[in-house]
Amino acid sequence: MTSSSGSGQSAVRMFSILEVLSNYPKGVCLQEISAQCKLAKSTTHRILNNLIELGYVAQDTFTLHYRLTLKMFELSSRVVNDMDILSIAKPHLDRLSHLSGEAVHLVVQDGCDVVYIYKADSGVSYSHMSSYVGLRIPMYCSGVGKAILSTQNEAEVRQVWSQSRIRARTEYTVTQWDAFAAQLQETRRNGYALDNEENELGIRCIAFALPGINGHADTAFSISGIAVRLTGSALERAVELGLATRQDIMRSMGN
Repeated sequence: MTSSSGSGQSAVRMFSILEVLSNYPKGVCLQEISAQCKLAKSTTHRILNNLIELGYVAQDTFTLHYRLTLKMFELSSRVVNDMDILSIAKPHLDRLSHLSGEAVHLVVQDGCDVVYIYKADSGVSYSHMSSYVGLRIPMYCSGVGKAILSTQNEAEVRQVWSQSRIRARTEYTVTQWDAFAAQLQETRRNGYALDNEENELGIRCIAFALPGINGHADTAFSISGIAVRLTGSALERAVELGLATRQDIMRSMGN
């Protein structure tokens, strides 16, 4: 084995450990990390010690569990903070959350998924959503994903669909291509997409794409709340607020 291939293998092992740790914000034991990464305990322990020295991992002195530090967040924040769309959209999304009384999210497409890059929560919403900055979810079962895909051509949409692991995340998830394509058509007609408890049971989202000058979008935002509350006149008001907010953001972007 050459030194370059050895270095590559070490990098793969390190990132696999980081990914496991990201699923355990309160910490996880060495044995569990080792098992999930399919690495020997001695190898796992050595890599963890290196990550501790670099400041990316901390170990609880009482439980001996390992967890990520905020250094990983600091690195990702530098990237996110450089995204013009975030700095432009943030004040508009904060205002939207305040006016709607619901949580508002901004996402960016990454392959077949979307990644949350901002979350505004007015504090009025009583929904207990599992969303957080950095969360990655599939496009096919999310309102924001469908909003983005509605601006793309059929080849791009089919590629996302074919490369996604299509499964029912809830009883309402659409898992058939024809039904999904019909949803995108409706999204194009209405100017917004709906996630009717398709990704998370009990949560409804109204999503709006933020296309560029060419009409193609890779970012979107959503208003999310408890499904039984976001209905009727409340849903209509959320749609109106969302459409107005999109217009404001697009104007601020110069589109």
